[in-house]
Amino acid sequence: MIKYRIQNVDAVRFFQVMLALLITTVIMAGEVSPVYAAEAANVVTAKFTSLQNLVSGIVSSIGSIITLWGISEWGIAFQGSEGTMQANAFKRIGGGFVMAMAPQILAAIM
Repeated sequence: MIKYRIQNVDAVRFFQVMLALLITTVIMAGEVSPVYAAEAANVVTAKFTSLQNLVSGIVSSIGSIITLWGISEWGIAFQGSEGTMQANAFKRIGGGFVMAMAPQILAAIM
């Protein structure tokens, strides 16, 4: 008799929990609020845009420094009339110029 009563109490408790879940589900389904995904996308896009601007500025700055370094090396090599050093200086000037202009080049391509 006691064993039957314990099983009956468990069944009543299970029924109460299921009824509470059903009521909660009905209440939640009744209150549907619209979600504006475009606004959330703008928040994420803004973060990536600021990161892209930061990286572009760093690359441009490094490119400018390399270009100036190449110009000074070319001047030193020009005084010494060394062809290999002049060629390396021109390579450095070209690479630095491409780095300095990389953000504008990417903007033109995209």
